[in-house]
Amino acid sequence: MRNAVSLLMAGLIGLAASSAYADNLSFTLENQTPNMIVQFYATPADGGTRSELLKKKGLYGGKSRQLTIADGSDACVYKIRAVFENDSFYDVRDEVDFCENDTYTLAD
Repeated sequence: MRNAVSLLMAGLIGLAASSAYADNLSFTLENQTPNMIVQFYATPADGGTRSELLKKKGLYGGKSRQLTIADGSDACVYKIRAVFENDSFYDVRDEVDFCENDTYTLAD
């Protein structure tokens, strides 16, 4: 009986962990501009908390990095903002669906 309860608990914990993980969205950010991106924000399109995804690690021009949106929402569509080292910024006019796109490229 104890083994059955232990197996049930282990299964429930595994299910909870995989459900939490399913809420995370991973994508590759490609910086094809000559400037370093110093901040990259994602906000659910329908409202919610804005997340800073680079975590104070800039992304130089010509480089790419895997990023994860782990905001706990089940959103796929986000508004994004990139802030560059020269204090200029880029706001996406169209919303980005990260469930459909696993790469996002910023280019001149």
